[in-house]
Amino acid sequence: MEIDVPAWMVQGTGVPPRTVHQFRAEAEVTGCCPMWEADDLVVADSIGTLYRLDPVLNVKLLTRLQEPVQQLAWSATGEFGAALLGKSTIVRLNAQLKQVWAIEVPFDCQCLAIDPYGVFTLVSATEGGVVILDDRAKKASVFETMRPLANVQFVIEEPTIIAAAEHGLLAAYDLTGKKIWDHAFWSNVSDLAVVQQDCQIRVAALNQGIQVFDHHGESKGSVILDGTVNHLATNYSGNLTLASTVEKQLFRLDEDGSTLWSAECAEEILSVHVHAIQPVGYFSTEGKRVVRLEWK
Repeated sequence: MEIDVPAWMVQGTGVPPRTVHQFRAEAEVTGCCPMWEADDLVVADSIGTLYRLDPVLNVKLLTRLQEPVQQLAWSATGEFGAALLGKSTIVRLNAQLKQVWAIEVPFDCQCLAIDPYGVFTLVSATEGGVVILDDRAKKASVFETMRPLANVQFVIEEPTIIAAAEHGLLAAYDLTGKKIWDHAFWSNVSDLAVVQQDCQIRVAALNQGIQVFDHHGESKGSVILDGTVNHLATNYSGNLTLASTVEKQLFRLDEDGSTLWSAECAEEILSVHVHAIQPVGYFSTEGKRVVRLEWK
């Protein structure tokens, strides 16, 4: 539902969002993923509820799983998603939030990702290594990694995976697991975002701000924000980025990393998301909320 723009958003610096919509889940939000081509969101909570929300956060569909979702990933087409239940059960879901299949992997899952077209599901292990499953739950590839992958993004225009370990490693792989390049840097990583238009990579590097790399993994500089950057999302062209910090600050940045708006949220921010094309962002909070921001 639409709400008045909260005072904390107006009291920040720069231009606040023009309209704000809010959804409140039944329990703590454990996953929030855009279905970009459908313009909807899928949200999971800690009691096993899955919600499909329309563009202004009204509930379109609701279902309950046998266990709470620990991680959630959804394809850009909106047709399929994947959820982690417990430590090692991977569930494939369709756009109606119905289970297609479930499979137990022989390790604890560190990170879950799905390709933009909803065909391949990537599962990384807490002890290192990756399994990629196809749409029939068959192993498409299995490969080892130097360190456990904590953040993974698929590239839309080519069969490439951009991945980061928690401790200073950024790498690109093809779908067979062949390493295309890797780059070590002296910072921890809490999130990453890929500008799909040119495959520029932006990494949330905590107290090192946002580190920027080109599609070959070469450093292109950094954006230093006031705080410890923990979550990051960007749109297709890279001209709208949302970033949050451990200190509960939320930033809207342009393509050069200049701050267009910033404010301090009243609650801890759990995730941020940006619409692929529209001037719209979303974030979820510890207060069971999902919030939609729109600028004009």
